[in-house]
Amino acid sequence: MVRPQEVVWSIEEHTRAKHRILRGYLDAWLPIMSVRNGRLVYIDGFAGPGVYAGGEPGSPIIALNAYLQHHYRGHIKAELVYVFIEENGRRVARLRDEVAKLGPLPEQVKVDIKHGAYEEIFSRTLDDIEARGARLAPTFAFIDPFGYKAASMKLSGRFLQFARCEVLIYVPFPFIMRFISEPVIESALTTLFGTDEWKAARAVTGPARLLVLHDLFQRQLKDECKLDHVRSFQMVTQRPHTGYHLFFGTKHRVGLEKMKEAMWRTDPAEGQRFVDLTNSAQQTLFQPTPDTGVLRNAMMKRFGDAVFSIEEADEFTLIETAYLPAHVRKRTLWPAEQDGHLTIVSTSVV
Repeated sequence: MVRPQEVVWSIEEHTRAKHRILRGYLDAWLPIMSVRNGRLVYIDGFAGPGVYAGGEPGSPIIALNAYLQHHYRGHIKAELVYVFIEENGRRVARLRDEVAKLGPLPEQVKVDIKHGAYEEIFSRTLDDIEARGARLAPTFAFIDPFGYKAASMKLSGRFLQFARCEVLIYVPFPFIMRFISEPVIESALTTLFGTDEWKAARAVTGPARLLVLHDLFQRQLKDECKLDHVRSFQMVTQRPHTGYHLFFGTKHRVGLEKMKEAMWRTDPAEGQRFVDLTNSAQQTLFQPTPDTGVLRNAMMKRFGDAVFSIEEADEFTLIETAYLPAHVRKRTLWPAEQDGHLTIVSTSVV
């Protein structure tokens, strides 16, 4: 992943995919979180210029439009604070222009465009909050750096210690795999993973190397950042690029469900296919009509001949598989009943 030198650059397929997922999640996050919170914060750690060479909106504009264009906008009463961090001065100037093009923003929307490095600016912000013993408002952070050197596991852990904070992180594993044997990047990778255990990936190649790095990052994000749920999604495009991943971390079941819904709603019309690799044994392509055979097999392995409730099936599906509770009844359990592999013993909870 080469860092572009231009102020704006052409958008890539996997970036379009990231942005659809981001918008889909914010469409759910804003109304849900604003019900009981008077202030919400969105942080874009690597904001860029706010636009691509073809005129496509960048992530800061997408995040603002998630509110400005929301069909539920009139009911979202919370103060919305958007913090956009960008290190390149020319891109900061362009981002200000792109935000200005949106016109006067509602009084409840506050935009803070910060010129500087993400690690430095966000660390200072957390230093101040911790020094004052203050609480951080519910915050969603989108961390989408070029390469792997600018986003540390330690900083993510500091941020995610606060309640009601979530993160969506992009990790370009193919780029990491390409240079993993170079001594000059050892320090950067140890910072990224929060441990030097990534070195074990040097002993293997190909898909096995990707799996080692993926599983380590996932485990570190969950354990070091004290998250209840971490999901990863690999983006496989028409071009020969695989291994690019988004990692979503949250402490809340509803957040997990809404992010997975955003993934399933993402339109694959431009050639993107999205593979949930959180559990490498339960891979599935995200398609308009999903094949739930993998889910059925996973449920048979999990429950066997034991009696289980619909609620238990829903919970297992949400937490342990790539699928959603919406895929359980008609797409999985009903066909299993029809072909004699499942027997309903009680309808009291259906």
